[in-house]
Amino acid sequence: MRSWMWILLGLSLPCLVAVEAAGQQLPPPLPSPSQPPLSPPLQALQGKIRRTLSYYYQRPPRVAEQSPWSVMHSLVAFGIDTELDAGDRHVNAVGWLCWNQPARGIRLLEIQNSLPAPRQGPGLEGHQGQLLAMLAQSRVRADYGIKVAGQDFTVADLVRHEQRGCRSGQELTFKLMGLSHYLPSDSRWNNDRGESWTIQKLIKLELGQPVNGAACGGSHRLMGLSYAVEKRKQRQEPIHGEWEKAAGYLQQYHRYTFTLQNPDGSFSTSWFVGRGQSADLTERLRTSGHVLEWLAFSLPADQLEDPRMLRSVDYLVDLLWDGRGRDWPVGPLGHALHSLVIYDQRALGGIPGQPAKELARPPEVSRLP
Repeated sequence: MRSWMWILLGLSLPCLVAVEAAGQQLPPPLPSPSQPPLSPPLQALQGKIRRTLSYYYQRPPRVAEQSPWSVMHSLVAFGIDTELDAGDRHVNAVGWLCWNQPARGIRLLEIQNSLPAPRQGPGLEGHQGQLLAMLAQSRVRADYGIKVAGQDFTVADLVRHEQRGCRSGQELTFKLMGLSHYLPSDSRWNNDRGESWTIQKLIKLELGQPVNGAACGGSHRLMGLSYAVEKRKQRQEPIHGEWEKAAGYLQQYHRYTFTLQNPDGSFSTSWFVGRGQSADLTERLRTSGHVLEWLAFSLPADQLEDPRMLRSVDYLVDLLWDGRGRDWPVGPLGHALHSLVIYDQRALGGIPGQPAKELARPPEVSRLP
């Protein structure tokens, strides 16, 4: 397997610097002589996955019809490659959000305490730290520009806003993803109340919260913990303290999750509460897409060809392909597609940014509405 987690988490390998550098063309994919030939089951999956991803990638959402919340969920699927249909042209979703352009007439960002701040509510952020987590998963650089009300900022300013708003007793899942990505693991900071915070404190508080009943069945909480652990591993830093506790907790959930898998490869429509297999295809997409997204990201590389994983990937890709004419809700669709993107990158040799014609960059000022 290639060094997949470095790719997913945005370590500046020579071939990936361009992936994170705004406004540059992608280099051709580098050969990977260490990549072994794919097994027959993986070869069969590769064609199905890439056909499905290509179909949905070539049908970008219309910005006039999608709220900022919806655009963020489109972004989760293809990251910096995500495009939006702005009517007379296609625009990059990262640039559109970061330059605070309207989606369905709504602007996501405002200024609070001299920093860019996502607004909360219907059609906006559904979770504190959600935008930063999406940018982190898309490997957007900390010096990437943000523009709000004519003022210039960067993603690093958004990081500072999220640091100021850390609170005990609140959902910290998305803050954990974003801050683990953009801050050194040993960072220490004060929130706007003068309280001291660290990445380990975020992990400890998230471990103290239940999975069942959390956002999207708890799959996001597991993803946040996994992201923090894998970022620590990627930096080749010791897994001790709260990272070690989180790693053990996640291994237990890996084993438990497969006990809830249905014979057709789908995962329980009751999330992690128990077994369930609803006949509602949207619920199947929602649950299997979120759970597979987390497993594809967090499982050890040698478990990606486990027959249970192969069945789950095969089930989801068939569901998406057979349902390609359906009007899937953007949230479940985004996470389901992201699960296939991650699996393609980890198990099948996919390279981030390969389908993109251009990278995340601000929209051309002269062409802004």
